[in-house]
Amino acid sequence: MHTNKRSSVILIALTNIIILCLTQYLYVFMMSEKIELDNFQLLYFPLIIVSINLFLWFSKFRIEFFLHWIFAYIGYFCSIFIFYFINYINVDTSEDFPPGEAYFDLFLTFAVFSALQVIILLCLNGITYILYKGYSYLIKRR
Repeated sequence: MHTNKRSSVILIALTNIIILCLTQYLYVFMMSEKIELDNFQLLYFPLIIVSINLFLWFSKFRIEFFLHWIFAYIGYFCSIFIFYFINYINVDTSEDFPPGEAYFDLFLTFAVFSALQVIILLCLNGITYILYKGYSYLIKRR
């Protein structure tokens, strides 16, 4: 692999991981009272992922389409881990829950949100792939 291309791949991977983890971190500590968890995790966060990778795609970093999405999924899974870990630390167990109930509820919540986000990301991946192929076809046709 060419050195310039390797550095582009590393930069895109780090950009996805850092920005998506920071987004989850900032949501937990700043915006959790303003934006509901459902709206953020199922609407805003997938749109952030797509917008980051569209910006990277139209910048000077020309790598294959599937690599952008692989790094988007890697960044997504890292950010889910960070989000779960931060919320795990902040779980309030002082209520009248049986031992471990609060943590199990947290795990189920994130399992459901993660599964729904993967479905949304797969749909967005398909849509952006169709747009990418259409764009490539139009460029080659000129």
